[in-house]
Amino acid sequence: MYNRFTQVLFFVLFFGFQNQIIAQITTQPAFPRADQNIKIIYDASQGTSGLIGADAVYIHIGAVIQGASSTTWEIVPFQWGTSNPDARMTRVEGEDDLWEWELNPSTLFEKDSEDVIYRLGLVFRNADGSREGKSDTNGDFFIDLSQGFDVFIANPSVSSLLLELGDSQEVTVVSSEIASLSISVDDQVVAIATQADQLSYIFEGNSVGSFSITAKAELGTEEVSKELLINVVDQSPLAALPSGALKGINYISDTEVVLVLEAPLKRNVFVIGDFNDWQIHPDYQMFQTPDREKFWARITGLEKGKEYIFQYLVDGKLRIGDPYTDKVSDPFHDQEIIDQNRYLGLLPYPQEKTSFQASYLQTGQEPYQWKYLDYNKPKPEELIVYELLVRDFDERRNYQAVIERLDYLKGLGINAIELMPIKEFEGNLSWGYNPSFFFAPDKYYGTKNELKELIDEAHKRDMVVILDMVLNHAFGQSPMVRLYNDGDYGAPTLDNPWFNREAKHPFNVGYDFNHESTYTKAFVDTVNHYWMSEYKFDGYRFDLSKGFTQVNSGNDVGFWSQKDESRIAIWKYIYDQIKADFPDAYVILEHFADNEEEKELANHGLMFWGNLNHDFREMAKGNSRNFDWGYFQTRGWDKNYLVSYMESHDEERTIWESLIHGRRSPIDFRQINHAVNRNQLMATFFFAIPGPKMLWQFEEFGYDLELNNDRLGIKPTRWEYLNNSHRSRLFNLYKAMMNLKQEHDLFNTPIEVALSLEESVKSITSIGEEMQMVLYGNFGTSSVNNVTLNFPSNGTWYNYFTGEEIMVSSGEFHTNLRPNQFLLYTNQKIEMPEGDILEDIITSIDNEAINDLKCNIYPNPSSDKLFVQSGVEVGKFDFRVVDVTGKELLSGASDVDSNILELEIRDFKAGLYIFELYNGRQIIRRRFIKN
Repeated sequence: MYNRFTQVLFFVLFFGFQNQIIAQITTQPAFPRADQNIKIIYDASQGTSGLIGADAVYIHIGAVIQGASSTTWEIVPFQWGTSNPDARMTRVEGEDDLWEWELNPSTLFEKDSEDVIYRLGLVFRNADGSREGKSDTNGDFFIDLSQGFDVFIANPSVSSLLLELGDSQEVTVVSSEIASLSISVDDQVVAIATQADQLSYIFEGNSVGSFSITAKAELGTEEVSKELLINVVDQSPLAALPSGALKGINYISDTEVVLVLEAPLKRNVFVIGDFNDWQIHPDYQMFQTPDREKFWARITGLEKGKEYIFQYLVDGKLRIGDPYTDKVSDPFHDQEIIDQNRYLGLLPYPQEKTSFQASYLQTGQEPYQWKYLDYNKPKPEELIVYELLVRDFDERRNYQAVIERLDYLKGLGINAIELMPIKEFEGNLSWGYNPSFFFAPDKYYGTKNELKELIDEAHKRDMVVILDMVLNHAFGQSPMVRLYNDGDYGAPTLDNPWFNREAKHPFNVGYDFNHESTYTKAFVDTVNHYWMSEYKFDGYRFDLSKGFTQVNSGNDVGFWSQKDESRIAIWKYIYDQIKADFPDAYVILEHFADNEEEKELANHGLMFWGNLNHDFREMAKGNSRNFDWGYFQTRGWDKNYLVSYMESHDEERTIWESLIHGRRSPIDFRQINHAVNRNQLMATFFFAIPGPKMLWQFEEFGYDLELNNDRLGIKPTRWEYLNNSHRSRLFNLYKAMMNLKQEHDLFNTPIEVALSLEESVKSITSIGEEMQMVLYGNFGTSSVNNVTLNFPSNGTWYNYFTGEEIMVSSGEFHTNLRPNQFLLYTNQKIEMPEGDILEDIITSIDNEAINDLKCNIYPNPSSDKLFVQSGVEVGKFDFRVVDVTGKELLSGASDVDSNILELEIRDFKAGLYIFELYNGRQIIRRRFIKN
């Protein structure tokens, strides 16, 4: 027995027969055929219990025809949420919550003659579907159907099982017909029944070894059988953890590792993998620490530099990867990565050996040689963060593609890159907010050294790299979820050390971490330390940070957002742990909680996302909003730690709002030139507010694809937009404003700031030690004449975008402002920005408008006088004359009684000019030439 035990392979099928002799649903017969009548009995008090006490229960049922393991319903006869009498179940007499329903699959489902019904999928509901009854794993029920005379082992519903010495296991056999049944252990019959469709036997694990259980059914000359493998092992040997060993994979030498798995309350763990041909072997049974908290094993004889795939087999039935592995082998998605050559040398998943996610280990790895460890880090208030999704930043969707565009980002003026989550997530194409392994970079984007090279190359350019860290939740493939959960990937059970069974707050996805658990605290500290030490990340943006609480707010967003002292304590602890090892780390929260909570945490040193998207999208459409909440002093904070943004991955684009929902009169914001002008105006004010900023990839050239048409789907790049003259003006504006922020402390730490953002004409005045700045802009849709610009000092002021000089006396200057026009003055002459920024008014004039007979100017060309004849449709109007740079030279007003307006232009220099007329409904422009 012992020798045979050491050689046996332990396989778990992806899907075994579902146990149909369970409390929630039972069937008569126990193993029905697809061509016979079946009675389904449902106990509403079990499972999710959504139908306890229901007056009526309806069955929602579907036929599965893809295969015996499929979970896809192909044929569904009843519509959800209707009170179809054919789907109404009958209450079992004398029972409150027991319901039954009969069918014959062959007649109920309309199918092609060649289709085979392998399974029935079931969910139970009330009439309108507002209440449901599902399985304990919060999923569908399935009833497996025989396709003729057959037998199966209903309990346990796996193909093999591991027991500890002294354990017992009930084995239940079910046949599809009344027949002679028998159960054998190693070919010795231990139970028999004649004229029965069910037989049970208690297997006693009284000795160590491997035992073959055979279920046999005989009917006339027909004989069918199924097998179950039971391995009986010794109890886990107890031994203290080796000195210095940490959770996860500990590399001792080129040939030896120590593996440590934290699994409180579990009974035994075996290591299975490439190094033992995936066998259960006593030499690979892990020691258990005396406190019953951890398991560990020393693996020797490894080949230097060779990759090994392995798993932990927990309590004989659960296969998981190492939670601390830095590389994951995935049964569902690795082949796509191999086929697309996205990860050089990636091993195929060992499909014939095991199932579920596995881990890699590799001794003797060559460490990455960091080249650029000496680089400049911006102060928190100087940050210009570029939020970037590797998947959608370049069509190649890999780290190397990002590396090749770092010079673009540096040239734009970016000093910080924020990578959306790159930790191993479920699937290959994702935003990354569905993490499963927290120490492994996702392989779809490339190797871990290619990620390190990306960070290294960013540091070379004095750009810091911030990781979007997801620690509010994990998804079902996480080993820490699967160690204590329902089914294969279901909800955590109450004994899970790290996770809540139900989320404590709204908007949760995946499974919610319990951040008051000592297990979770230790895990979070390790994750945070790992990525900054191993990959040289400079800080984190924590996703859904408001969820780090055990205060149960259910679905009440208002209650969830209130000041939470326990959450404050959690975040101060996390922050202090990070800062203890990395004093200059950036810690940014996506929080959106009560301002008093954010203020206390900001004053402690944490930074916060400041969402201005709603206000700026409204302004993008042609409206006016006060956005002073984007400045830390408006919130009463002591530190300038508010990372404000107009766009993020979660929000619709501002220019999309302009082009799709923008006002059309008197200015058509849905035309690209006016949309760009509007977004330039907004960006200028956005960057002029001192403090850290963030922009979402491609914001700088007006990316305009709708987010919510396919929220999580791949979005095509639009790098060709940089070839559009209008969009390149927007890019140049962003670059110009970021240059100001990088070159002048005035835009980061001014001495004094005055925001006037309530009215349509908005202004920002900043006074710094080196320079002063005044910004005015017209957010209205009509021109405003004789605007008084207030300046903090007299003297010469310089327009940053045009180079125009003005003389200020008595602290004032008067001018007119066109819609979307902005004027940024400094009291020191600084270099004008590169490239075209302001719209060329000459070339922007619509040719059709030039021929509009409502306004005629003559003579053209002219030497000294210019006459303007307006049509009766124009009526009263304001006018002005500007040169090709947009500088205003003449302005005034006319009324309906003055049909011909005479202008003196004798002192104008020879050249091209624009006459502009506005009557409250439309703007008319005319070119003319001064001789």
